[in-house]
Amino acid sequence: MDFRYTPPYSAPTTPEKEVASLPLTPPATVGTPSSMSSAQSTSATQHIPQNLTQAYVDANQPLKRLQQDLLVLTSFIDNETLHWRPSWFTQGQFASQHWTLHNPPNVVTECLPRTEFGRQVAKRRMREAGDPEPTYIKDWAHWARYCTLYGIPEDFLCEDQVRLMQLGLPRSEDGQLREPPNSVLYPEPQPLGQGRYVLDPKTYRMLPLKFHSVNVELDEVVVVDSTGALLVEKLEMFYFHDSQWSHYDGVGRQTDDKWYNGDPDAPKKYQGAGRRWSYIPWTTEQEASCMPRMIKLRLWNED
Repeated sequence: MDFRYTPPYSAPTTPEKEVASLPLTPPATVGTPSSMSSAQSTSATQHIPQNLTQAYVDANQPLKRLQQDLLVLTSFIDNETLHWRPSWFTQGQFASQHWTLHNPPNVVTECLPRTEFGRQVAKRRMREAGDPEPTYIKDWAHWARYCTLYGIPEDFLCEDQVRLMQLGLPRSEDGQLREPPNSVLYPEPQPLGQGRYVLDPKTYRMLPLKFHSVNVELDEVVVVDSTGALLVEKLEMFYFHDSQWSHYDGVGRQTDDKWYNGDPDAPKKYQGAGRRWSYIPWTTEQEASCMPRMIKLRLWNED
């Protein structure tokens, strides 16, 4: 599968330019945990405690999900286009359009270690004095406009969120950052409620083992639901969802045919190469759908 490579322009390896006199912390008008009132701040950031450990995060399901969301998003370099958006982003009209991933001006993109032919996986850190100036979002006024344009919380990738993300990065036994596992990858879903799509059979070997046996010759396909769940369906049944088909009733009125219910927004061609792929499940539902099949054996003397 062809994964595009784009240099991480905001990383310290950016060709040297004159360093801008950019404040390393946002002004009070920009939403941060310390500058926003409880009514203004995102509930996501409000629930990040100061003294974090990974054990605490693992035991707190909402916090764990927030960390997973951040790890997914920051695994891509800035200026990437995405379909999916986490639940704590503004939904509504924003969920029906693509959005572009950018850093606030006090955050830098770096890449995790990788082998010669490994996938590029990014991470984030706070900007430090001496880093090259930002390439895309250059000041806090620009960041505020960007957040308004895409329905993104202004404290996205604030210091607390970056700290939570960094805590969950893959590390070796001695605590050093390492290359993420890439034997299994997870496809990007549509935003919640914005349709589903059929995954290209050429990508099934990238999925968890349970999907390797899906038989396309028997008209079986893997469907990526907007919840993120991966579902095995008959291809013809993929089109049997709300409002795909409508017909004229013979007297000039259009009516829905209850037998032919399909999803009008679902792209009808196989997709895969053009979607983003993550080493972490995009949603809790996707993670659950990828769990190995469990077979319960019943002993002969059980009632």
